[in-house]
Amino acid sequence: MPLKPLPWIALLALGACADKDGDDSGNPDDTAATDDTGAEEGHSVAVLATVADDYSVGALATVALDGRAVTDAITDLTGDAGVVVSGGHVFQTNGFGYDNVRIYAPGDWAAPVAEVALDDLANPHDVEVCGGEAFITQYGLDRMVVLDPESGALVGTVDLSAHDDGDGTPESASIVQADNGRLYVGLQRLDRNTDWSSVGGRVVEVDCASKTVTNSWDVDGQATVYPYAPDGSQVVVHSDAGLHLLDTAAGTLSEALLDEVSEGVAVLGFVSWGQDAVVMTLDASGHYGVGCVDLGTWAYTHAETVDNYLSDIAGDDRGEAWIAARTHWSNPAADNGAIVYDIATCAALTTSGPVETLLAPYAIAFY
Repeated sequence: MPLKPLPWIALLALGACADKDGDDSGNPDDTAATDDTGAEEGHSVAVLATVADDYSVGALATVALDGRAVTDAITDLTGDAGVVVSGGHVFQTNGFGYDNVRIYAPGDWAAPVAEVALDDLANPHDVEVCGGEAFITQYGLDRMVVLDPESGALVGTVDLSAHDDGDGTPESASIVQADNGRLYVGLQRLDRNTDWSSVGGRVVEVDCASKTVTNSWDVDGQATVYPYAPDGSQVVVHSDAGLHLLDTAAGTLSEALLDEVSEGVAVLGFVSWGQDAVVMTLDASGHYGVGCVDLGTWAYTHAETVDNYLSDIAGDDRGEAWIAARTHWSNPAADNGAIVYDIATCAALTTSGPVETLLAPYAIAFY
């Protein structure tokens, strides 16, 4: 059995856990995307949801992957903004207190294709298009909402009430589609009635056609899911113990392959490319960092410690990991911007400083 995580890892990870927001498509063969003209081709643009230091306001920005030219302050966002690209659409989510989703055609920011008001306290977190429909996790409700991405019309819900942790919501957050065409959703399951204490996380399998839960797996602490580049039938699952592999064909969840206790870090985000991965980390001293993982052996290598707060990591289809970095209490003068790594070589590509934006990047995706 895997060792239980040290208390400081669980507490720090709870306070700093990054929402999975971007298109973490780490599969080298998965190059379909859209450019500013809507044509199907590889990624050419990073789209960033940026927010002020006090989270009062936000703005959308884009960065060209070739040359990294920044187009900033394209349109106003809220102070709790996320961005996801899936199924050829850009989904801009607005969280707690705003509770809506804007759907854009990639590169066309004049107006959203649709803007959908969700139920109060919905707090949308992540989006995945499956079977032509957009499945959206709602952190504050006991169900996922399903929209038509072309019109924004409500086409259904996924009932998660059976997985409630005792406070009325299982805190559904991250979502991944495996190559079996089903969705895998990470439930954090924090009991708000007892100081947000964990009652144990859970991953649920959702059939897109029937919009029902067809299987589930329990983990210690909060559950977060990530795509796994070497094998699309497997999903990476993060728990308080570390990183596991969920074999969707066999229906089995491994023990921790990367043990956070032995490595002395909490993993806050994961992006893979080929047989390698880059992770965001948090150590016992409250310092954020970047690490690399050999997926053949799951050996972990620390790459660097940063003075920034790291809020998101996303992978493009060129084998790059983009990390959203902002000022941190330990260094209020830290530069805001995106740190870029080559995943295969574990080498920083932004050696002269992050790709700077006017407001600090909070979530990143690609098209």
